[in-house]
Amino acid sequence: MLRKKFAIIGGDMRNVYLADLLKKDYQYVEIYGFEKSGKPWALKSSPLDFVLEGSRVVVGGIPLLGDNGFLNMPLAKEKLCFSELLEKIPEGAHLIAGRLTQQVKEQLEQKKVKYTDLLDREEMAVLNAAATAEGAVGILLQEMPITLLGSRILIVGYGRIGKNLARLLHGFGAEVWAAARQYADIAWIEAHGYKPVPIHHLARFVSDMDAIVNTVPALVITKDILEKARNDCFLLDLASAPGGIDFKAAEAIGLKVRWALSLPGKVAPMTAGDIIRRTIYNILEEEGGVLS
Repeated sequence: MLRKKFAIIGGDMRNVYLADLLKKDYQYVEIYGFEKSGKPWALKSSPLDFVLEGSRVVVGGIPLLGDNGFLNMPLAKEKLCFSELLEKIPEGAHLIAGRLTQQVKEQLEQKKVKYTDLLDREEMAVLNAAATAEGAVGILLQEMPITLLGSRILIVGYGRIGKNLARLLHGFGAEVWAAARQYADIAWIEAHGYKPVPIHHLARFVSDMDAIVNTVPALVITKDILEKARNDCFLLDLASAPGGIDFKAAEAIGLKVRWALSLPGKVAPMTAGDIIRRTIYNILEEEGGVLS
């Protein structure tokens, strides 16, 4: 494998483990913004100029940006503006991060910096979905007053996460119901041995559920639907912003609800870091000449 210098700038524990895994691959890795990670080797950052000098691959967080144009750096002692990173990133480098805005892409193009949004990579999405589903099972085990065995759980959305979660819950002995909009997904739900629910008929089925897990990043579980749920029904939202549950209505009704974002990085950061590592290698291989 040909070697490149990697600069890992901010992000959460996923990127901490990513740095460690890349070093184990004998890559040249410099890090910036992990002083609060608890890892002795990350307690002190080199100057940003040194970290970026000669870097061919610059890895940011997921998402790349936090608030007000600052990089997403929850483990750093100080903030860093994207404009400062852009100024110092080497021309011809490749920035790899998550949820890149159109403005960021245009600025990188002007600087002649290549970029890849990790969230556009199917292999990462699939593997992250598996980790998210495992994390969701862990939350259900903690929050529900009953066992998964014999429980009745409705999954809203039958995409990558929904499919993985249905399989795991079925393995625990839960009665799995899954709601989808497309007729093809409804057919697959039935073919996989679960109970299909057309998403526009959610209100007819929620009253029988011990838990409802949403995976759709749009408001689908509205106040009218929530009012028909049992008062002991647990609500779990796995979708990115804005989520799919009317959280204010759920709390007003008295339902227990939890919005669990970025589960892979929270429940399995080493696995999540390895998924990022493998995806980066795929990106670089596609770029040409990286793997021997």
